[in-house]
Amino acid sequence: MINMRTSHLLAIFLLPLCTHASPGGDTTINGVKVNFEYALNIFPESWRTSPINAWGDPIPSGEIVRSEAIMVKALNKYPLTVLKKELTSIYFLRSMKFYDVSYGGTNSTDAVYITNNGIAVGYTEFYLEQTFHHEFSSILFRNHVEFLDTSDWKRNNLASFDYNDPENGVGSIRNNQSSQDLDSVLCEKGFLTQYAMSSMENDINTFAQNIFCPTAEFRRVMEKYPRINKKVKLLIAFYNKINPAFTEDFFKKLKNQS
Repeated sequence: MINMRTSHLLAIFLLPLCTHASPGGDTTINGVKVNFEYALNIFPESWRTSPINAWGDPIPSGEIVRSEAIMVKALNKYPLTVLKKELTSIYFLRSMKFYDVSYGGTNSTDAVYITNNGIAVGYTEFYLEQTFHHEFSSILFRNHVEFLDTSDWKRNNLASFDYNDPENGVGSIRNNQSSQDLDSVLCEKGFLTQYAMSSMENDINTFAQNIFCPTAEFRRVMEKYPRINKKVKLLIAFYNKINPAFTEDFFKKLKNQS
């Protein structure tokens, strides 16, 4: 199964910034190629045939500069050594579909795919940056699953709970159960959002997008609900094993967003 998910529209760690624009309009940021031109072969070959049938649409040209600026901000939150080892490319599109379902973001072995069709229809800076952290966390989790205490993670769910989407989120999207809005009722049970309940990976993704791009509401939720607080600490410990720069103090210093 390919790893993909969506989000229905709804102090930076300073590193030496390195950007390089190519004649085709693509850009390299801190060693990661950010792509704005679309061709079907940006998707892995196994995605291009049935039943996945990957499909995409080029990003509006007016959104390229803004997308690049957002990625500068997002990528500067990761040490260069992490980016060099774990991520080669980011692809921006207007829209994309898999299994005939629209996606806001997805990821492959070493690439992230993000849709952006403009602020007017909900693709804000906040949404796009959170989408990147969400998707990149899947790559890191697959590559370093041994760094996360998954048994302890599951102990912070209700004892009777079992993740409910064997398709790793595809079923939740089809059934309109992919909201990324913070939900206080679910927070009591150890989940930030409805979509987080579909799989453990999606649960991790929702925490990652919020620790790297936090809001005041998320910080209140983190302090109020013990299950949420414990998962945050487990995820920070996971990132700290990837690179010691990721400390609790690092995440505390990240500026609140909208």
